[in-house]
Amino acid sequence: MRRRPRRGLLLVAGILSIAGLGALAVVSFVATRQARLAERTEDRAVESPGKTERFAGEGSLVTLGREGQTRVGLEVETLAARTVEPELVAYGSLQEDPARSFVLRAPVAGQVRRIPGREPPGLGDTVADGEVVGLLEPRFGAMERIDLAARLATARADADGARAALAAARASFERARILNAENKIVSDRAVQEAEVRAMSEEARLAALAETARALELALAGGVGPANVRALVAERGGEVVEVLAHAGEVVEAGQPIVRLNRLDRLVARIALPVGGAPDAELRRARIVPFGREDLVLTGERIALTALADGVVRGQTVLFRVRRDPGFLRPGTPVTAYLARPGRVDRGVVVPRSAIVRAEGRAWVYEQVGADDFARREVRLDRPAEGGWFVSSLSPGARIVVAAAQTLLSEEFKSQIPIGHDGD
Repeated sequence: MRRRPRRGLLLVAGILSIAGLGALAVVSFVATRQARLAERTEDRAVESPGKTERFAGEGSLVTLGREGQTRVGLEVETLAARTVEPELVAYGSLQEDPARSFVLRAPVAGQVRRIPGREPPGLGDTVADGEVVGLLEPRFGAMERIDLAARLATARADADGARAALAAARASFERARILNAENKIVSDRAVQEAEVRAMSEEARLAALAETARALELALAGGVGPANVRALVAERGGEVVEVLAHAGEVVEAGQPIVRLNRLDRLVARIALPVGGAPDAELRRARIVPFGREDLVLTGERIALTALADGVVRGQTVLFRVRRDPGFLRPGTPVTAYLARPGRVDRGVVVPRSAIVRAEGRAWVYEQVGADDFARREVRLDRPAEGGWFVSSLSPGARIVVAAAQTLLSEEFKSQIPIGHDGD
């Protein structure tokens, strides 16, 4: 009879435990629901103020109110009609201008030495006109040594003759001086002439002795001011090739360093087959690859006799002014050459209006007070201040400032925010 109350107590405790677990589950569900509602509310708060919808064909329509346009700094420009002369498009690359190149060569055979306390110029360094870039220690062959030995013997013989002449001149001067002192038996003028002859022979002997010492030093293979030669760049420029380094042995006439003034370059343009230029053509528009905003003027300097090995067309050379700090030999370029034919009609789109997406070029055209349609455009050719486009009509109003912002707003509005069933 005493076990029944214990069973009742256990039953009550079980019921209370189940009720507690149910209450906890309800509280957890309510908290999770409130967190999701708060998260959804926050996401909607950052949702793009613009409205986007797809329309027939390719592109989208972005709606952005006046307040939003002012906030992003949106500007619109009306395109005017433009006509351009027909052009032949050809490709090539930039090269050094041979007329601006200078090669420093070894005057004699020998070993290249660096200037004490100075590093020799390297690639990209600039060398001034008349600058000494290194030293050359001559190295003489058998025939050169024979020639030096003969010249040394001649110098020594001339020095011996100069010594004898100097002794005779000094004796003559002494006699004239003594006779002049004794009642002017010899005139003052004769004394002066004898003194001049003695001084001349003394200077001649000193020069011959110095020559003999220099030849002796050269034959001995020694290094000294009379033996080492300075390597002087008569015409300066940028170092584009180093052909001999300090410590290397070079032969007479061998190139040591090549310099070029890169303020002017040559564009080597290969025309397509059958694309012979007009005989009166003197200029072309040269555009470096990847820098369509940089349009250079090329002046024709030559038509090569040989055809290009790749496109099999004629090759034309144009001289162009270099844009400091960017253009280098080897840069690929596109050339636009005028040719006879019907003019092309279209508009010039500013570069600030072009946006890139999906591997294509687009612009935003204003089709309503708050509506902007994304249109694909074909960039026919670069023009001053932008691109010449024939796929847009004159009078079209396109966004020239904040076009990239419109593209961002369009893509941002396509991101799914969430669903009520989450």
